[in-house]
Amino acid sequence: MEYVMKVKKRNFEALMNGDLTFVIHKVDRLYSAGDRLVLFETDGGNETGRSLTVRITYIMHAEDSLGIKDDYCVVSVKRSGKNTRTNVGNRPASEDEAVEYAAKLGKSADCARRFYNYYSMTGWKMKSGLPLSDWHAALRNWKDFQGSQKTSEQAETDSQLELLLPMLLKKTASLAKQKEKLVFHDPFIGTVLQFYGFDRFDYNFNVFEVHEMVKKYATSRKLGTGCPQMRSPNPYGKGTLQVPTIEEFAAILQKKKTEKAEG
Repeated sequence: MEYVMKVKKRNFEALMNGDLTFVIHKVDRLYSAGDRLVLFETDGGNETGRSLTVRITYIMHAEDSLGIKDDYCVVSVKRSGKNTRTNVGNRPASEDEAVEYAAKLGKSADCARRFYNYYSMTGWKMKSGLPLSDWHAALRNWKDFQGSQKTSEQAETDSQLELLLPMLLKKTASLAKQKEKLVFHDPFIGTVLQFYGFDRFDYNFNVFEVHEMVKKYATSRKLGTGCPQMRSPNPYGKGTLQVPTIEEFAAILQKKKTEKAEG
């Protein structure tokens, strides 16, 4: 796979000269060793037009080292191409070409279509009236305000996660001490428990920590890095604990609430 990434001028120069052999970046895509990164130099937030192609040789995440911030990774890279100046023209050949390039940027197909439709209406001209000189650069810098707005359904889902995920994990960590292993109906919940460890749920989480927990869950879902099962902390435990999904857990709580009201 090939991905596109922006790099500040100082770091770009160091990468180009071989003085820097790694890049620290947010885990927003499923990077793998062997993937290519096309690095674009920026100066003061603006692209200079220079780019550099490198190949990923090794990746280290937060769980691999204490010095790496959550949801970030250290990507070791090796030069695989010359630094160049790029200009691909003022418009893509088709909407599909814009969608394909957006995927390399980690942007959605809907974002690419909004970009394509907007500039199609302007005649591929900027607000100043001048024609675009490089549509790749324009898409890299495209501010997709419409796409960044949460729907009411998304906001409701996030609120449900912030309420129920800590409760479910706390309950799971407690019950796990009696069992031999755990099986997660939602493997991404398993990833979160694996990250924090069983003992952490002996204590409460503050609002900020809950927010970070939900981000960890969302990142796991996005990358597809789930943990479907794990051993319990008790080597003498017996049986298997079936850990429900958030939806199943919500249904269990609602059933108990109804039974209590009727009783």
